[in-house]
Amino acid sequence: MYSIDPNSFMNWLVGIVLATGVLLLGLTIVGTAIRGLKGRAMSYLGMLTCLFICFGVAAGILGFRGQSSENRPWHLLFDMKYQPKYTSQGESAFFGDGRSMRSPPAETIPFDGTDFSADAGFHTNPKNDFLKADARYFRGLANAAAQEPVEPAWKDGNRVESYYVNRIPERAIALAGDWELLFKRGKEQYNVHCAACHGSSGRGGSGSDAHGIVGAYRLSVAPADLTAVALHSQPDGQLFGAIANGKGQMPGYGHQVKVQDRWAIVAYLRVLQYARK
Repeated sequence: MYSIDPNSFMNWLVGIVLATGVLLLGLTIVGTAIRGLKGRAMSYLGMLTCLFICFGVAAGILGFRGQSSENRPWHLLFDMKYQPKYTSQGESAFFGDGRSMRSPPAETIPFDGTDFSADAGFHTNPKNDFLKADARYFRGLANAAAQEPVEPAWKDGNRVESYYVNRIPERAIALAGDWELLFKRGKEQYNVHCAACHGSSGRGGSGSDAHGIVGAYRLSVAPADLTAVALHSQPDGQLFGAIANGKGQMPGYGHQVKVQDRWAIVAYLRVLQYARK
């Protein structure tokens, strides 16, 4: 099967079909001359002849497979074959030097190491930030290889850190500027993404006990009370994971709340919990 040239096979197949069309055309002409266009058999014969004539016209216009031509191929559906983009070593009228290939801007993070020194610097290894190698910051995990504990373990009055990080990573605080700015950002993002269900106080609820719009109109199951005592002892990484991946009936918000804002929301949740004590 694989020893047959596909172009030759298709050319022979098209040739057979065209030959069949010629034969049908001859039979139609002879039948018309003898009997005229009468009878059901002549009607079917005429219909088949018309179909094969249309096929022959299409094959004559498009050509057989394997033919070489200096003309550009026909593209009835452009899809993404022609895009407003630059190709390698292409010219550009936008830049003064006419080159389309540019050095990466400063602070750009390459996917992997580079073999040249550009404005973004020289990187021999993948950038950990780009690959999200810092599991504590990007995933809220202290040890991804550990098994998520069912019950928390305590030692000397402190929760033992195993699967989730116990506290918001120092990196999140540093990126925010300080704790005050982290709390401020957390309040803003909480009111945008969380308050509709859990309310501005974080107490959730439904019906007459609702603190959010969703619960007040019973548009869903009763949103959780984020200030409940049971959540006070949860690690910050666990709250971070619930925001990113969802919990129970709540969908994950990882697709719309960036990592730094998730930590900011966790920080503000601690404020709401402390305020209810």
